[in-house]
Amino acid sequence: MRLEQALEEYEKLRKKSSKELEKIRKKYNKRLERKIKELLKRIDQLEGRNIPKDVEGNIRKIVTAERRNYVTALRNALAGIEDMESLGKRLPDLAKLHVGHGKYLLLIFEKEVYAINRLLKELNEEYVSYYNELTEKGLEELNLEGTLREINETEEAIESIEAEVEELQERLVELEKEREELYHESGLARIEDEMAAVRSRIRGAEMEVRSKASKLQKPVKRMRLGEPTAEELIRDTSIALKNPGDFVKFVARIEPRLELKQRKAAKWLLENLAGKVEEINRERKRLEELENRREEILRKGASIEEEIRRIKSLIAKKEAELRKLRNRLEHLEGELDEGIRKLEEILGESIER
Repeated sequence: MRLEQALEEYEKLRKKSSKELEKIRKKYNKRLERKIKELLKRIDQLEGRNIPKDVEGNIRKIVTAERRNYVTALRNALAGIEDMESLGKRLPDLAKLHVGHGKYLLLIFEKEVYAINRLLKELNEEYVSYYNELTEKGLEELNLEGTLREINETEEAIESIEAEVEELQERLVELEKEREELYHESGLARIEDEMAAVRSRIRGAEMEVRSKASKLQKPVKRMRLGEPTAEELIRDTSIALKNPGDFVKFVARIEPRLELKQRKAAKWLLENLAGKVEEINRERKRLEELENRREEILRKGASIEEEIRRIKSLIAKKEAELRKLRNRLEHLEGELDEGIRKLEEILGESIER
């Protein structure tokens, strides 16, 4: 049987079941009304009975209080019962009242209390019978139409967002291509490669100078010269690069007092330091020029980069939405399968979607 036909058959059965359930409710509600009237009558009788004269003073006071509390609690509980559904909600309260009378009240008015308890017990039995009959005659509520409708809506939402993601990804490819063309035409990669090479040459030249200067640290420390240049050299060989003129003069003064290996380092510094510093300064100037050109290119590409980030963020949000919707769709498909299984049990036939 096709699902559409099965739903039509289910709707017919549901309407028929609804009519039968309404008859059951009316039948039990009438019986409930009679039971409530009888209970109220018994309560009135209990309330109107005189306490026997032979009951002592303290017991009389206790019985009076117990009867007043018991009667009030019974009437309050019964006041909210209009039909079998409201009876079901009040059954826990009535169950407490079934045993909630005082022991002295039961001793003095045993007949009346037992009559009330019997009626309370019958109310409970009536509700159990009512519930069982509803369960037997009732038809499980299935909202397959609603589930199908939500499945269709979810599928449409998924399809719409997938189309949006596809458009965004196409735009992302275009922007990334535009960015690459800008950087390629501007020679960004070549500039960055040259910057790396210049930095490497600067590091190499500085390391060479500082290596030569480091060979003078120990002998200078032993000389205990006490002058600023000497103290600075002991702490940091970069003085040779910071103040090359003063440093060369200093090296020239101490060179005669150095040993052979140390003199070689000093001689190299005297002959090459000025040239090395000039070379380093040229390289730094070149690096600054390259950095400025790179920054200019990146400024031109900044708006493209920002749009790329925005679109990537939007794609991520849309994909998160898709994951939620696909999870929801999977859940709904499971609900639908379970609903169809129950419908097959109700109709006694196999159903095709």
